[in-house]
Amino acid sequence: MKGNDVESLTKLLKEHGVALSAVKANKLMLSIGLLEEATRESSTRPGVIKKYKVLSERGLDYGVNEENPQSPDQTSPYYYKDSFEELSKILLAADQADK
Repeated sequence: MKGNDVESLTKLLKEHGVALSAVKANKLMLSIGLLEEATRESSTRPGVIKKYKVLSERGLDYGVNEENPQSPDQTSPYYYKDSFEELSKILLAADQADK
């Protein structure tokens, strides 16, 4: 059962002692289909397209996309504390396969 207690990727990586940076973990999740890139138009520079990451349908097993208070047209992924151990194993296995 997924909980609704979520936290940022950076904080959970540190708390669980996972030797990956958030940048590397995001790249791994993109490569295995847990994250996707989305786009929006810049609010300060018309015509400029900004990219951001969102959890894919598969990724929603491990977290939620919450609205970003600084950019209302954009969401940020937050991860379930109670399933992060499983996600960290997937990330570490993907990192090993990537080497």
